[in-house]
Amino acid sequence: MTDERLWNRFATLTPYSWRLGLCVAVVMCSGAGCSSLMTRNANSLLVPSSEYGATWESPVAQYARVRHVQPGTVASEAPPEQAPENIESVIARAIGVGEQTEEARKVFATAERTYQDARGLREAAGHDEKELRRAGNLFVKASKQYLEAAGHWEDSALEEDALFMASEGYYAVKYYSRVSELYRELLKKYEHTRHLVTIQRNRFAIAQMWLQADKQRSQGFWAFNLTDESMPFNNRFDKALAILNSIRDDDPTSDFADDATMLMAHSYLQINKPEKAHEALTDLVKLFPSSEHQFVAHMLLLQTKVVLYRGPEYSGVYLDEGEKLIRAIRRQFPDKAPQESGTWDKFAKEIRYLKAEREWWVAKFYERKDEVGAARVYYREIAQNYYDTPFADRAFARLNELKHRPAKPTQPIQWLVDLFPDDDPVKPLIATSPDSVIR
Repeated sequence: MTDERLWNRFATLTPYSWRLGLCVAVVMCSGAGCSSLMTRNANSLLVPSSEYGATWESPVAQYARVRHVQPGTVASEAPPEQAPENIESVIARAIGVGEQTEEARKVFATAERTYQDARGLREAAGHDEKELRRAGNLFVKASKQYLEAAGHWEDSALEEDALFMASEGYYAVKYYSRVSELYRELLKKYEHTRHLVTIQRNRFAIAQMWLQADKQRSQGFWAFNLTDESMPFNNRFDKALAILNSIRDDDPTSDFADDATMLMAHSYLQINKPEKAHEALTDLVKLFPSSEHQFVAHMLLLQTKVVLYRGPEYSGVYLDEGEKLIRAIRRQFPDKAPQESGTWDKFAKEIRYLKAEREWWVAKFYERKDEVGAARVYYREIAQNYYDTPFADRAFARLNELKHRPAKPTQPIQWLVDLFPDDDPVKPLIATSPDSVIR
C-alpha cells in the first residue's frame, strides 16, 4: 500500500520525459551488471580496456615496437670472459686443469725462455752498448710475458712466481718505479711469499738509491719525472721513506727491518725533521734490541732529545728522558766508555745546565708575581740539586735577598675582602658513615 502511494506521488510530480529517461538508464545499468558476471577467457583480459592493464598485440606489432632496443646480456648468453663461473671451472682452475691454466703454463714457459736468453745475451755482451740494449729489450719482453701468464691463472703459485719474475726483469733494466709497484701488488696478494727476502733486499736498495739521488737534487711534489724509468714520477723522498716503512711493516723480523728504521731516522735528520727522527729512533731502540745500530741509535736519540727541548717556557720532559737515556747508555755500552765517556759527560752537563735554567726561569716567574714563598722553593732546589751550574750561586744570592719578605703578597683592600663570606666546602647530599664506604 505504501509503495503504491509513493508511485502515484512520483507520477504526479514527475514529467513523462523524465520518467522515460530514468527507465532507460535502469535497463542499461542492469545489462552492464549482468555482463560482468559472464565467463571471461584469456583474450578478453588482454584488451586495452582491461582492468588488469594488459594489452594484446600481434607478433608483428610486438617486433615493430621493440626492434630498436639493444639486446641485453644474460648469464646464459654472455661472452665466455664475462659469464659467471660455475663450480666446475672454479675447481678446475684451483687444481690446475683447464684451458686457462694450460695457457698460463705455456706463456710462463715462454717468458722463462725469454728471460734466460736476456741473461745470456747480457753476460756475453760485455761493454757492447748495442748488445746490452738488445738484452734490456728482452728483459722487458720477458716481464710482459710473465704478467700475461699471471693474468691467465690468478690466485695461484704460478701467479706469485710470475709477478716476482716480472719484477726481476724490470729490476735488471733499472725500471725501479715499476718494480716497486709490482712488489706492492705481490705482497698485497701473497704477504708470506717465499720471495720475501729478495724483495726486501731489492726494496731497501731502491730506497737507498732514491734517497741518495734526492740528497743530490731534491725533487718535490710538483717536480715531475717523465724520462727516467729508474726514478718515481714525483715526490721521490716521501716515496723512498714509504718503501722503508713498508719494509718494517711487511716483515718486522727480517734483517732489513732495523736497517730501514735507521735509514729513516738518518734521512729525517738530514732534512731537519727531528720529531720524525725521534719517532724512528725510539722504535729502533725499543723494537730491535739486538740490532747492530743500537749504540748509534742511542746517541742520535740523545742528541734529538736535546734538540727537541724548546726552552724554559716549555715542558722539560725531553730533558728528563735525556738524563735517563745517559744512564742507560753507560750501563748498556760499558765497552764504549773509553772512547765515548767524554761525549756522555758533555751531554750530561748540557742537560743539567738546561734543567737548572728552567728552574731559574720558574723561580723568577713566581718572584715577579710577588709569590716569594714559591720562588724560594725553586731557588732552594737550584742551590741544592744544581750546585755544579752557574745558577747555584745566583740562587743563593736571591735566597738571602728574599728571606725577610713575606711569602705571599699583602692584600691591599683586606677590609673589602672581609665583607664577603668564605666559601664553605660543599657537603654531600647523602651523608655516609665510615662503615658504609665500599672498600
